[in-house]
Amino acid sequence: MDPFASALDALFHGPGSEAADFVSESGVQKGVRIIRSRPTADATFGDSRIRQDTTEIDVRRSEVPEPAPGDRFVIREIDPATQAEVETVCIIAGDPALDVEGMTWTCSAPPA
Repeated sequence: MDPFASALDALFHGPGSEAADFVSESGVQKGVRIIRSRPTADATFGDSRIRQDTTEIDVRRSEVPEPAPGDRFVIREIDPATQAEVETVCIIAGDPALDVEGMTWTCSAPPA
């Protein structure tokens, strides 16, 4: 097995990763592993700079060959306070970016 693929498998099954359902705009659904991050992005508006929170989701290309704007990730978690299942839907906005090795997509996908 490719050493990059082995390392990527370990990363997507390690701490900080989570299970999600990928749902394409055509309705095809598939279980995947993701890494969700919430970086802060700076946007300029005239002479002003606005800082805003964003949501990015990394997903393996082997699981999702071509994510597209409008596709979505459905993430289910247990709320620690209520022990109830909480569902978060994140919709891909903009074109996903492929990493240098061509193995991982990074998708801007804010919660709906």
